Amino acid sequence: LLRYLKYTLDQYVENDYTVVYFHYGLKSLNKPSLKWLQTAYKEFDRKYVSKIFVLPSIIFKSLLTISFSFPRYKKNLKALYVVHPTNFIKILWNIFKPLISHKFGKKITYLNYLSDLREHLKYDQLNIPQEVIRYVESLKYIQKGKLPPVVKVPPPRPPLPTQQFGVSLQYIKDKNKGELIPPVMKETVSYLKRKGLHVEGLFRRSASIQTIKDVQKLYNQGKSVNFDDYHDIHIPAVILKTFLRELPQPLLTFDCYDHILGITSVESSLRVTRCKQIIQGLPEHNYIVLKYLICFLHMVSQESIYNRMTASSLACVFGLNLIWPSKGTASLSALVPLNLFTELLIDFYTNIFNSRTVPGE
Repeated sequence: LLRYLKYTLDQYVENDYTVVYFHYGLKSLNKPSLKWLQTAYKEFDRKYVSKIFVLPSIIFKSLLTISFSFPRYKKNLKALYVVHPTNFIKILWNIFKPLISHKFGKKITYLNYLSDLREHLKYDQLNIPQEVIRYVESLKYIQKGKLPPVVKVPPPRPPLPTQQFGVSLQYIKDKNKGELIPPVMKETVSYLKRKGLHVEGLFRRSASIQTIKDVQKLYNQGKSVNFDDYHDIHIPAVILKTFLRELPQPLLTFDCYDHILGITSVESSLRVTRCKQIIQGLPEHNYIVLKYLICFLHMVSQESIYNRMTASSLACVFGLNLIWPSKGTASLSALVPLNLFTELLIDFYTNIFNSRTVPGE
């Protein structure tokens, strides 16, 4: 958990950022052991970590430790919101308050209800997990002394003929007169090529969740989208990532997952050759779409002096949008090879994709 927090924060701490922590799901059965805490303690530079870690207060304390014990994390943190704080968290905070700077203490805000976030943040930009929303709904019933109702999940609907998100590349191709590059990709990439190559933090910034849903709805209904109407360059960037993430099978396919994980065990001088071998095994359609995308990302990386998005930065953003396991989610240990593979594709685009040309490309 701490590695994941640190890995995630590392992508944002150079800019102003805010953390919203939903205190939900922690039970006696899933609390880490003291041994785990000791292992976590060793993950960080002892010069910075305070003795706060040796006490079993788990997640909230982990956030606090990362935030106020590491100068680079603390510097640009604007606020830490704790939603649904328990009495234990409040007591814990009072115990450690004397050890924390007054300036940092002013950044922490308790919110008893999810709706309270509206007073502090742009609520429609938050991608709140469904588990948290269901938990909030159950709290309303518990407070009234009632049992929460059983949620009935409706059967899935067949996709619309114009559907773009959540359907296969083959489905989109069949419904778009055989076009190999999905319209969403073609339009977002084209727009970003024209207007986004010099935008700092391209693909790293978020956008309004509601706006993203609205744009997806327009695409799924077969309607045209004019990104100029939204006055936010990050909207097409997020739409492109969302499209890739919602494919039923990743662009790099499930079959390639284990091969990609093995990239770190390949000698450095042979890794590009190994990448080429893996890519050549892709189905033709996947290969064409991947080449189109990586060509664009390579172009973005070439403008990193302006947009600050090197191949490594882009790989951190796109790695898990291009490949994930067929069951469950990728483990933290898998992020290194997945991101390395993606970085190699971007850095060595010309070399990796120069030996295979397919009809219609």
